[in-house]
Amino acid sequence: MPESRGMDAPDRSRTILIVEDDAICRQVLCGYLHQDTRYTYTILETDTGTAGLEQYQMAQPDAILLDYLLPDMDGLEFLQALQAQINKPDLPVVLLTGSDRADLAELAIDSGAQSYLSKLDLTAENLRLSLHSAIKQGELLRQVATLTTQNDRQLAVLQQQESQLRLALKSAQMGIWDWDLTIDRIHWNREQELLFGLQPGSFDGSCAFFCRCIHPEDLDTVREYIGQSTEQRGGFCHQFRIIWPNGNIHWIEVRGETYFDATGQAIRMMGTVANIDDRQQAQQLLQDRLEQQRLVMDLTLQIRRSLDLHEILQTTVNEVRQFLQTDRVIVYEFSPDWSGTVIVESVGAGWTPLLGTQIYVSLIESFLAGFHQGLPVAYGDVRNADVAQWYLQLLENLQIRANLLVPIFKGDDLWGLLVAHYCAAPRQWQPSEIELVDRLASQVSIAIQQADLFARAQTELTQRKQAELNLQLLNAELAQRQSVEQLKDEFIGIVSHELRTPLTSMRGALGLLAMGVLDDEPAQMKRTIEIAAIETERLVRMVNDILDLEKLAAGGDTHAPEWCNALEIVERASEVMSGRAKADRVTIEVDCPAVEIWVLPDRLMQIFTNLLDNALKFSPPGSTVSIVATLIDNTMPGNLTQADSEPLSANSPAHSIQFAITDRGRGIPEDKLETIFNRFQQVDTSDARDQGGTGLGLAICKSIALQHQGQIWVESKWGHGSTFFVTLPQPMAKTRSN
Repeated sequence: MPESRGMDAPDRSRTILIVEDDAICRQVLCGYLHQDTRYTYTILETDTGTAGLEQYQMAQPDAILLDYLLPDMDGLEFLQALQAQINKPDLPVVLLTGSDRADLAELAIDSGAQSYLSKLDLTAENLRLSLHSAIKQGELLRQVATLTTQNDRQLAVLQQQESQLRLALKSAQMGIWDWDLTIDRIHWNREQELLFGLQPGSFDGSCAFFCRCIHPEDLDTVREYIGQSTEQRGGFCHQFRIIWPNGNIHWIEVRGETYFDATGQAIRMMGTVANIDDRQQAQQLLQDRLEQQRLVMDLTLQIRRSLDLHEILQTTVNEVRQFLQTDRVIVYEFSPDWSGTVIVESVGAGWTPLLGTQIYVSLIESFLAGFHQGLPVAYGDVRNADVAQWYLQLLENLQIRANLLVPIFKGDDLWGLLVAHYCAAPRQWQPSEIELVDRLASQVSIAIQQADLFARAQTELTQRKQAELNLQLLNAELAQRQSVEQLKDEFIGIVSHELRTPLTSMRGALGLLAMGVLDDEPAQMKRTIEIAAIETERLVRMVNDILDLEKLAAGGDTHAPEWCNALEIVERASEVMSGRAKADRVTIEVDCPAVEIWVLPDRLMQIFTNLLDNALKFSPPGSTVSIVATLIDNTMPGNLTQADSEPLSANSPAHSIQFAITDRGRGIPEDKLETIFNRFQQVDTSDARDQGGTGLGLAICKSIALQHQGQIWVESKWGHGSTFFVTLPQPMAKTRSN
């Protein structure tokens, strides 16, 4: 059976004072409190700060839920008034506010509140946790104050006992020693020998015997105090440990005076001895209690400041191992089948680490019922414990001689264990140590619930962001589909118009010829046939544009590049467009070097005729359209154009030729500079009706430029004309292999 179990269940009733001027908010708070079935709540309500102070004075509730904004005062003024009223540092107050001020939490804590909650984030769970934390922290502060008062009282009692002991020693001559420095002999009375665990008369009076009784770790300081007494001509008082013949260690306090002769030479020391084991134990107990309170408060503070559960757990095991001076402390998390894993560990040198160890047998099967009730289990020596043999063997394999197991809860569910191992030898776990580990396990439970709430909030945030992203993608897809539908509609409108126009002309001309209307008018008949031929050519050209674009996009162009004279191709394109230019009263100027270039001549000719056709189409009468060619050395910095999309590599062509076709037309809006190279795109759909065309010319030019591994782009300013640039990379020089 375990040597230690948990204490009786605490009181499960609480009285809560709600100071809130909003009746609906009070109703919500009451509802949240009554959802907590672990406690029976008595709820008091007031709607002003003054009434709240009066109610607190009369009812002395366990905690206060305080609204920051009240009709007669704010929450900080209420805290100051309450502090003055009860004159205690432990105000069990949770401040509630609907404000988003970041400094309110710090001001509330500085004014004495134990916790702070935003009404915007208020839930039954975080209200319960904050209220529970405020009450527990208030109890903790009261315990510290009580311990401090007890310490002061104990010190006063000890001082009184010391005075009485001095009187008793003087009257009863108890624990008196006399050291004759001239002969180096010490006399102890009977009681002094008893204080050192000696049989009366067994002390031989030598300094060496006395020194052997002193604890080795304290011997140097005793000699130092004696030396200072003789040098400074004063008395001394010193506490140190002595070792009895049976090996027991005791604390004594030695008081003495040094006496000198006429020459100033120390000749005698006399004094008294008192056993102070009880005082040292009381001081050690008080120190341990205060250290326990510090550990709990430090861990509580870390939980309030950090959301990193692993960091909190690691700090807990490190602090527990240091305080208990034990060999190993672990946090063990249960699995659904009540096996589990060691998830955090602090282990001393020389002992086997257990971090990550999975235990598939139910290590604590016979104790689960007790753990579910919150009861700890402690073994001072597992070899003498009433446990199954397999369990004892498991503990020995893990180098465990004494262990302490305290349950950790997540809400009402058993989550894991906080476990301390002493491996070197048996150890009797003190009630104060069990209480400390139990309180730390409670703080760990709060941290686990806090981390769980944070994880759920993060999951909800991630899901919300993913939903927003999905919505954006759907909107983008919808916009793209709408754009495609718009392009389809525009294309259908353009193509239907472009097909209908030549077909209508052809049908009308052929109809006149078929009816013989023009049989007697040869000139008119010839003109009608010409119109039909022109419209036929226009229809063929439009179909060819569509076919060319599809062939280029599919990579179906089987023509091979060849060396051509750049000037000849440019002049030929100018000649082809000269008739159109003359009709539109526009001049075409050519400035091109007669250099050999490696291109597909027919495709390059197609680029020039398309670009010249567009330039003439939008140029006003009397203006000039120019086509200028420039050789570019790609190896020179600064010769790269804005169209270069990638840095040159070792395989990049060393030279390029750039053609620029410039008109003085109306220009292109900035938002259309990129899109006009897409299929069926024009600056304005009315251009198809007014100027003709399908919106495929520039798309064909772009495909041909890419076929040459080149670029095409436009620079334009609305109202000031446009310049289309075509850059084609070239080999170093014309070679036979080309």
